[in-house]
Amino acid sequence: MDKIHHRPSPHLPVSIMAKIDSTQFIIAAEFMIFAIAAVPMFRNPEDIADPGRMISFLLMLLALFIAVFFTLWFWQKKVHLRAEETEKQLIEERDKNTTLENQFKQSNQDRIYQLQVANGALNREIAERIQAEGEIRALQKRQTLILDSAGEGILGLDKRGRVMFMNKAASLMLGWEQEELSGLTHHSRIHHTLPDGTEHKEEDCPIYQAYKDGKVHYKTGDVFWCKNGSSFPVEYVSTPIEDQGMLTGAVVVFRDLNTYK
Repeated sequence: MDKIHHRPSPHLPVSIMAKIDSTQFIIAAEFMIFAIAAVPMFRNPEDIADPGRMISFLLMLLALFIAVFFTLWFWQKKVHLRAEETEKQLIEERDKNTTLENQFKQSNQDRIYQLQVANGALNREIAERIQAEGEIRALQKRQTLILDSAGEGILGLDKRGRVMFMNKAASLMLGWEQEELSGLTHHSRIHHTLPDGTEHKEEDCPIYQAYKDGKVHYKTGDVFWCKNGSSFPVEYVSTPIEDQGMLTGAVVVFRDLNTYK
């Protein structure tokens, strides 16, 4: 006879399957004990007609039935208790997962709120910066209009004597556009030679001295040189620029003395 192999059901826990195997073993043992006790009672055909043997056999059969019934009942009770325990564990795991999920959702909501607050602050900062830049451009435009409206030439120099800005009057008198002089030293372009034609050393230049010693320097009877090589007599004031106690350059205001003859 082929052996029957009992494979565990994939839908039941391993502990329950172990109880099923042990229950089957107990029931098989009960049937074996019954067989061992009952077979000797009917060795001969005439033993079947013996009322005493038949009553003993029936009592043994009843005992087998009761034993099997209680074995199955105890097994079912254990399975039920195990199922309740498993269900309880599943409920606890579900509650734990629900708690974690709620915490995760709350954390996400808090994070989203923080990002919204940060985004709002960033948008306000961008708007304020755009507004400030607009105000700065408007102020620069007004300053340019004021400087261009002045009758005197105005040069803005950094601490190395490089031209940073010039107004319209300075451009007309010198023949240079601001873009052409921007970043170049004023001395090498417009103040390099004295009226007598000798070299004008930079360290002797009053304009140079203003952004070096921090004092206001005035001079008249000097000359500035134009882009075309011509020159004109000038009167100028060189005023140092200070920022937080440090010299950062100078502003030169000059006028063509030929226009005041």
